[in-house]
Amino acid sequence: MGRTRSVAVQGGNLYEIGEYDGTFYVRRVKVKLLLNDKSDIGKTRSLEDALSLIRSHSGREIKSID
Repeated sequence: MGRTRSVAVQGGNLYEIGEYDGTFYVRRVKVKLLLNDKSDIGKTRSLEDALSLIRSHSGREIKSID
């Protein structure tokens, strides 16, 4: 997998965007004590579409992208 970005939304939810071969994979991250739990949300062909998918899924605005 190529570069992975962490995306925080208002309210504290965390998402992850991974890019591989021109496709962006979006996952919801639930932070736990020992291991994080990741759930696949969807995949898109652009970073902007991936961010829109996160906004739609969370119902909130994006706070930061690392």
